[in-house]
Amino acid sequence: MPTETGSVSPEAAPSSRQGQRPSAGPSVPERLAEQLKSLGVARTFGEPLQLGGDTVVPVALVQYGFGGGGDAEGAAGGGGGGLALPVGAYVGRGDGPATFRPNTVALLAVLIPLVWTAGRAVARVVRAVKK
Repeated sequence: MPTETGSVSPEAAPSSRQGQRPSAGPSVPERLAEQLKSLGVARTFGEPLQLGGDTVVPVALVQYGFGGGGDAEGAAGGGGGGLALPVGAYVGRGDGPATFRPNTVALLAVLIPLVWTAGRAVARVVRAVKK
């Protein structure tokens, strides 16, 4: 029975828990895994582009993750996230070999915090050894 907003009330909505079996198709994790198979290579190396006689293949560092869970009462949740960092491109001229050209801005954005963290770790190790 529709409510004032036009949606179906919970009492009138059919429930999959009331005698109906879920479809025999693949489960949500199986469907997600099938879709994510192509993400690695397809997202890491972009489509080759022709720019002024050069062939350019963009390269990115791609990471993603998903998680989920539930409890005994049936409450459940999940989520996911991802990161794509353009690290450079392979550039080829004519029939010659392609060379990698790094994206210096992206590499600096990654290396500066990494070097800072490594420096702090080394300083703590030296301080601990002195004691």
